[in-house]
Parts: sequence; structure tokens; C-alpha cells
Amino acid sequence: MKKESVDERIMRTATRLFYTQGYNLTGINQLIDEAGIAKPSLYNKYRSKSDVLLAYLDRQSLTLFGALAAHLNTIKGARNKIIGIFEYSIITNQASDFGGCPFLKIKAEVAPSEKAVLEHILATKNQLRGLFLQLVTELGDKKGFSDKGLADMLYFMLEGSRASASVTRQIADIESAAETIKKII
Repeated sequence: MKKESVDERIMRTATRLFYTQGYNLTGINQLIDEAGIAKPSLYNKYRSKSDVLLAYLDRQSLTLFGALAAHLNTIKGARNKIIGIFEYSIITNQASDFGGCPFLKIKAEVAPSEKAVLEHILATKNQLRGLFLQLVTELGDKKGFSDKGLADMLYFMLEGSRASASVTRQIADIESAAETIKKII
């Protein structure tokens, strides 16, 4: 069995702590202790807790879009792929026990001065919007919507239904959004 690298232990621990207890409530010493590493090991790779956070966000983004792409690669057609994004969201919400979007959770915790963090979150959200736009351009009948208008609506319905699901701890709102989308596209 391959030994887990120091960086992998840091990222695994940061992922768990940042997601479950929050970035602000996670101290650097707790991260070091729970990762089972020496303090110099962390500081050899990261200058600060903010650097760990940026690496965490990079990892979350890569994981999200990698897994979403794998899911969508099993689906044929733009309409079905759009619906597949909502179905994937149901799967991930259930798997995270309705913990919510890791990017929005971090956004709620960081100060406006954390520009690199906020830019990363925005870039991730824009990547999702771009995916919707790409799929919308492949659709035939758009029921009078512009490509951008329809893509924005899909994005807002996904984000809103996911936020609601994390509050209610039920998938019903995501399912309802997906059913509405089926009627629109």
C-alpha cells in the first residue's frame, strides 16, 4: 500500500475540516495535529492558512468538474446532459448529507480582502455557468430564450435548488427544478 504524502494528508484533513466545521473555526495547529504532520512540513508547502485554502479550493474545483464530466460522459445529448447536471447535484447533495456547496460555504466566511479566494470561487461558478451555456448552444428549440438567458436561468435554478436542499435536507427542490427544466427544454 502506497504511503500517503504529506500534502495529501494536509489536503484530506483540510477538506474534512473546512467543509464540516468551517474555515474560520479550523486553526492551523488543529490542521497540523489531525493531519499527523510536523509544523515545518506544512510550512514547507504552504506559507499560510490562506494558501492551504487556495489549494483546497483548487482541489474541490478539480474534483467537482472531473466527477461531473465523468457523469455527463455517460449521457447523450445536450438536453439530457443539462438534466444530468441536476441529477448529479442530487447525488452529491445526498453524499454530503446536504452539507451545501463548499465554495459558497467558504465565500460566507472570508473577508472581502481575500481577493484570490473570492476570485477562485467566482471562476468556479463561472465555469459551471459556462458549461450550461455550452450545452444550451447545442439545443434546438429554446422556447424563445436567448442562449445566455436560458443558461443563466438553468444556473440560477441549480444554485437555488441546491441551496434550498441544504437548508431543508431534502432533494425535493432539486427534483422539482429538474422537472421544471424538462418542461422548458
